[in-house]
Amino acid sequence: MSQRPSIKDIARIAGVSPSTVSRALAESPRVSLATRERIRAIADELAYTPSQAARSLVMGSSPIIGVISPTLSDPYIASVMKGLEEASHNAGYQRLVASTRGDAAREIEMVRMLLGHNVGGLIILSSRAQDAYRALLAQIDVPIVFVNSLHTGPRVYNVATDNEYGGWLATTHLLQQGHRCIAYLAGPNQGRSQTARAAGYRRALEDAGQSFRQRLIIPGDGSIRAGRKALHWWLNQPQAERPTAIFCYNDLSALGLLSEAYQQGVSVPDALSVMGFDNVPVTEISIPPLTTVEQHTEKLGRLAVASLLNALADKPVTDIFLRGDLIVRASVKAIS
Repeated sequence: MSQRPSIKDIARIAGVSPSTVSRALAESPRVSLATRERIRAIADELAYTPSQAARSLVMGSSPIIGVISPTLSDPYIASVMKGLEEASHNAGYQRLVASTRGDAAREIEMVRMLLGHNVGGLIILSSRAQDAYRALLAQIDVPIVFVNSLHTGPRVYNVATDNEYGGWLATTHLLQQGHRCIAYLAGPNQGRSQTARAAGYRRALEDAGQSFRQRLIIPGDGSIRAGRKALHWWLNQPQAERPTAIFCYNDLSALGLLSEAYQQGVSVPDALSVMGFDNVPVTEISIPPLTTVEQHTEKLGRLAVASLLNALADKPVTDIFLRGDLIVRASVKAIS
């Protein structure tokens, strides 16, 4: 046992889950009186003292929420953070924010660091460390909310965009505009959002009776640079085989593609239609304005905070999945 007893230690001795221990110590009526008394006795015997941050979250007084993000410069992340910060500030909660620079090992390191600062709960945006959580989640006795990255475990909750539907929606719009040769500019390999959006792209093609062609998948990582490289990939295709449209994993890579198209004298949408995903604010004033899928990013941030606080108040929490909306602008051309 560690020097400082934890809820996990009590749970192991009592033969119950950490969440049951948390409820019992909070005098939740969802736990029987006999179980509550047994758990309190074990806690007293171990001289257990709850984290002050966790206690303050439950009591509603000046708590600290740990927030982990792969970057703070991505417009999508910035928009989620805006909703998160607004919701936590309005409720009187402080935030301790850490950036992982998209590195999975650093993400786990940041989780351990924030737990060492006794945060009462964690919100993790666009996790890159999928498999690494399998053992770690069972050891954490505070609630965790993942935004756009699905995980399961005790006191683990998810708030996410329905990315497969979004990928289907974007590709279906291109098909409805007459496009039959549609490329997909992919995102980070390790991301669940990338896998789901690619699956939606493929499903839309199959629903329309079109064959999926692996050669039309352009490697990318969601960056501006990936979008620039995608334009050169397009230019290097035989003219008769060039896609008439490219669906980009996110707006950031789509904006990179638009910028490079301008530099290379490629007319969007006359020569090439471009579709994004996120609806970050700058897409409304890009040249041309970008057709994209609205991800309701600020709402994701607000819902993540609400889920975390409900979990700490021992209220029911369920996973939340939001469907995006198509935002039609000028970067997609209808063709015969």
